Amino acid sequence: MGIAEVLQWNLSLFLLILFRWAGMIMLAPVFGARGVPTMIKLGLAGSLSVVIYPLISATHPLIPTELLPYIAVVVKEILVGLVIGFVIYALTAIFQGAGQLLDFQMGFTMGASIDPVYGVQSPMMGNFQMVLATMLLLATNAHHYLIVALVKSYAYIPINPTNLPGGYLYYAQLIGHVFSLAIQLAIPVFGALLVSDVGVGLLSRTVPQLNIFSVVFPVKIIFGFILLFLAIPFFGESVSHLFNLNMSWILQLYQGWKQ
Repeated sequence: MGIAEVLQWNLSLFLLILFRWAGMIMLAPVFGARGVPTMIKLGLAGSLSVVIYPLISATHPLIPTELLPYIAVVVKEILVGLVIGFVIYALTAIFQGAGQLLDFQMGFTMGASIDPVYGVQSPMMGNFQMVLATMLLLATNAHHYLIVALVKSYAYIPINPTNLPGGYLYYAQLIGHVFSLAIQLAIPVFGALLVSDVGVGLLSRTVPQLNIFSVVFPVKIIFGFILLFLAIPFFGESVSHLFNLNMSWILQLYQGWKQ
């Protein structure tokens, strides 16, 4: 093999590694934030690709030299990164779903704001929980585990995988887990506010002379914030548990992809 062929093979391999990292960073929380400039994302993907390149090149993966087969491999690598990023994004969806339930119960539904991370309309409580969870994850270096998770993907899903991500049951179960965990995360505050609504309804029926609904909404908001404040000491443990679940989902994805 001549120098030109060696350079072509190394450059082709580096680009394939870069495309997988870029696909993951595009969707993963923290890395894929809209506020992060595109050049920063590309620079991060390129830097991580340079670091992981010696490990992947040591396996000497087969890379097609023709243009069309190589484009097909590029599409595969981008798809691998996007799928992994989508599974990691499920962690964000849990906090957003829990925040949506809290907003509905506290009366903040009409005050949904623009999420500065992803640039879409999102619940206020969802933004609060996501920002708090992101701070906890960064403070505990949990984002390092996200990088390790993608590095481990090469042990299960090599360059130019022979199969594409199947198993529709896995994705259906993943969505079901996101909904159920969002409800579980919001149910302490949501349930307490629901019980308070029942109490207010009984009080208004018992003493109809009281104009209870003129004061119930601000009191309900204050009560909701008090409950959220009391729940903050337990929030870190919830974030840790959800992050561990998210890592197990990624491992299940890898194992199912390899079969």
